[in-house]
Amino acid sequence: MSAERYLVADVGGTNTRVSLTLGPQLLEDTTERFQNNAAESLEVILSRYLVLHSNPDIDGICVAVAGPVAQDKAKLTNISWTIDVDQLKTVSRTPTASILNDLQAQGYALPSLEDEHVEHLFGPKPANSYQRMLVCGIGTGFNIAQFVPTSHGSVVPPAEAGHARIPVRTERERWIVDQITADKGFASVEHILSGRGLTLLNSYICPETPRTPQEVIIDAQSDPKALEVVDCMVGFAGSIFGDLALTTLPFGGIYLIGGVSRAIAPFIHSDNYGAAFCDKGQFSDFTQQFATRIVVDDFAALKGCANYLAQD
Repeated sequence: MSAERYLVADVGGTNTRVSLTLGPQLLEDTTERFQNNAAESLEVILSRYLVLHSNPDIDGICVAVAGPVAQDKAKLTNISWTIDVDQLKTVSRTPTASILNDLQAQGYALPSLEDEHVEHLFGPKPANSYQRMLVCGIGTGFNIAQFVPTSHGSVVPPAEAGHARIPVRTERERWIVDQITADKGFASVEHILSGRGLTLLNSYICPETPRTPQEVIIDAQSDPKALEVVDCMVGFAGSIFGDLALTTLPFGGIYLIGGVSRAIAPFIHSDNYGAAFCDKGQFSDFTQQFATRIVVDDFAALKGCANYLAQD
């Protein structure tokens, strides 16, 4: 029996990528990128894609979106699109349609990632990919998704972890969190673990030198004060991810995704991230079992959509 053909899409705030798959196998040469501002809806983009590829018969469609999904619908925050399952079924002419949060899609992709798609950052290696795994995305915002293997397939429940309260480990971190609370009313994880988090931390640590997130990263390669900003973010990340490791037990590893994750990855080491990650009192040794890796596969969300459809 031949593999079913799926249509998968990864909808970001600016671009949408669409591809075909044969079962869980992504056909990378069929992947197309579309500018969201050139279309009034996702259905228009999907229709254009299908025409470009000679209107193939589709057995299922799955879309990953950068935003919350509820009751088979997703409303994007950066563009005025509402996506729902019925629209996806109509445009793809298939009764099988699903919408995933983008972090969920990244979670479903984890079993398909080859060694060249991930880089080791901290902890034991290799990680055991047959155990629970955790995706942590630092980009425009922050969120997580836990990959849970079961005897009936994998489950990746949604989350909104970016809006949890920031844990504090040192007096310096307490001072920063107090500043955020005074300025914002509430200090959430996303205030620090995000692109704007670099700018915010820089405003507290280097108020005399305003910087964009990109400038912080560039300057950190030669400026000790900018490096201090990045080290501060990395320390917060280690502390937060260490807490998440204890609450989710991802023996298969923690996998970082997102533009900010890639930007700070070269600055992650045992003295900043590792020290904070393992600073858990009597469980400090226990947390050393969890590896941290970064995903460098741009097709991961599309692969996750394919994996999700293939296991149903």
